[in-house]
Amino acid sequence: MAGGMIWVDEESLNKLKNALENAGVDYKNNLTKLENLINEITSGDIQGDPANDLLKKYQEKKEMFEGLRRTIDDAGQYVGAQTGKFNDMIGELQQGME
Repeated sequence: MAGGMIWVDEESLNKLKNALENAGVDYKNNLTKLENLINEITSGDIQGDPANDLLKKYQEKKEMFEGLRRTIDDAGQYVGAQTGKFNDMIGELQQGME
């Protein structure tokens, strides 16, 4: 790379966008599974102090989990927007060459 330029192609942007989308879906699914498991365990299998401790520990980390979800969503939206801009620019260049 010369002069601070970044070389990127449409395929690479689409791969990154798809990877972020898939990571977001996987993370959200796993977060839902974790929450369901915590709720199931603490409402039936485990009672008393152990259940309360487990639920408390999960709730203390919940904002961090949600923050990671938002970060993944934001990154996916950003890359999607950049991919759209890139595709628009390429389309305009192609039209200008016709």
